Amino acid sequence: MGGITAQVCAITVAFNNPEELSHLLRSLPGTTSLSGLIVVDNSEDHYIKDNQSSFQEYSQGYAFARYIEVGRNIGSAGGFALGMKTAHGKAFDWIWLLDQDGTIENKCLAVLLQYAHQADILCPKIVDIRNPRCELSYLRGVQNVWGKIIPVRSQATNQSIDFFASHGTLVSRKVLDRVGYYDSDNFFVRGEDYDYSFRARTNGMTILLVVDAEVRHPNFLHKISKMSRVDKVINKLLPEFLGCISNQLTYEHNCAPKGRSLTVLSDAYLSTKRLNTQQFWAALFFSLIFVSLHKIIGRACSWKKTLRMYRFCAASKFQKKWLFSSLQEFCQYVRR
Repeated sequence: MGGITAQVCAITVAFNNPEELSHLLRSLPGTTSLSGLIVVDNSEDHYIKDNQSSFQEYSQGYAFARYIEVGRNIGSAGGFALGMKTAHGKAFDWIWLLDQDGTIENKCLAVLLQYAHQADILCPKIVDIRNPRCELSYLRGVQNVWGKIIPVRSQATNQSIDFFASHGTLVSRKVLDRVGYYDSDNFFVRGEDYDYSFRARTNGMTILLVVDAEVRHPNFLHKISKMSRVDKVINKLLPEFLGCISNQLTYEHNCAPKGRSLTVLSDAYLSTKRLNTQQFWAALFFSLIFVSLHKIIGRACSWKKTLRMYRFCAASKFQKKWLFSSLQEFCQYVRR
């Protein structure tokens, strides 16, 4: 199967780890297709110099190379959105989203581009950077009848999927034209790629998992990788979970961009918008049972704040629009 001639721009978001950034940039293929490189740097001041040095060392062969020093941490969502917008303005055919802590295997880009005529978004197989025999299937997903995102393990042939994680994913200009960029208002770190997947699918875009293309990434969820077969079956049968809000999560500092509460609320936001009505009510019913069990066994969970979140999610679902302009406003609402 022949590939196509396309111009690709790689985009990564740097944050406080020059060694990881250097490893990633060094692993990028030296092909004519990869003609652009954008590094958006969210790092603290004392990491900037080393990141700039890595960029200067590994960006010499690109027709277009840009290092963007943000001056503050705008999260992976904000960083990728800025990089996507910059590359889109330069009319690249594809953008290649890369996580700073991952690496790229040989011929990955060339293999992905062989299938450029078959899908609008192309995703490689992701394996553990320390143990390449372990596939990180939880980073790719399909949505089951409950609306729950179920991990996808690559098969012998390519397959359509519903959700992708950023690392190694090729996004066509057609998708950028129609869908735009990552949502930096309602996401900070985690969830922005699944949200983009949902928006792309809603706009008629196709997502293809290409099994012969491979990238590597740290495995942060070892427990999921080691789930028993019975646990995996039970997990598939359960509805989606909308989240449990504790008082600790809603302290003022956790409503700042780096706060953990934003991750919980991002998940609730994404679940609310992507679930159909029946799936949403099943998720809500299951979540209330789960929260009740948390309270019975004494785990930290605020009924008042959790119910406030659910009430807002239900109102948003009923009115068919998200009722706050940003996750920050949602967080302030839940805190009260």
